[in-house]
Amino acid sequence: MNTPDPYARLRAELAGRRRPGPVRVVEVVGFDGGDVIVRAGEDGAPGRIPAGEVSMRPGGSAREVFEAGQRVEAEEFGVREQDGALLLSARACEIPALRAFLAGLEPGQRVTGTVASVRPFGAFVHVDGEPEGRCTGLIRIPELSSSPVSHPCEVVEAGRRITAEVIVAEPRTGQVSLSLKAVAGDGQDGP
Repeated sequence: MNTPDPYARLRAELAGRRRPGPVRVVEVVGFDGGDVIVRAGEDGAPGRIPAGEVSMRPGGSAREVFEAGQRVEAEEFGVREQDGALLLSARACEIPALRAFLAGLEPGQRVTGTVASVRPFGAFVHVDGEPEGRCTGLIRIPELSSSPVSHPCEVVEAGRRITAEVIVAEPRTGQVSLSLKAVAGDGQDGP
């Protein structure tokens, strides 16, 4: 007997909300605390790159990464309620090969890879085709198996080759959320 997947609706909502947004060329016009104030596109629409969206590199303030007058690419991900300014992510466009790889993945797509490490919350996966030096895949505990799992090591181990289903790929975080349980019953490399 098949039991309904309590996470199916949540996965669908997550995939719909986190699709990559359009990329705009923006010009840095100033700083507001850790945020970068920009003008976006030909129309000069006001925009803001929040401090957490400035760079994937650890440390460094917005003023160390950008300077006034600089033009950069940034992914649009929303509109600020206070003033209608576009919210943008420079980190999503910082590594073009990573963005291209992640933007090319679709929810429901099957991917293969190698488990890089196992942590108490899930497993990190080197997805085939990802840029050199990156580890983009993450399978959280609820997506490892349709059976209860106390620790991910009950299902996977480092070095294991797997096939998983893409839940959502996120250039802003540099990761792709994967589901191993989605492929478990169809002869694939599930648990």
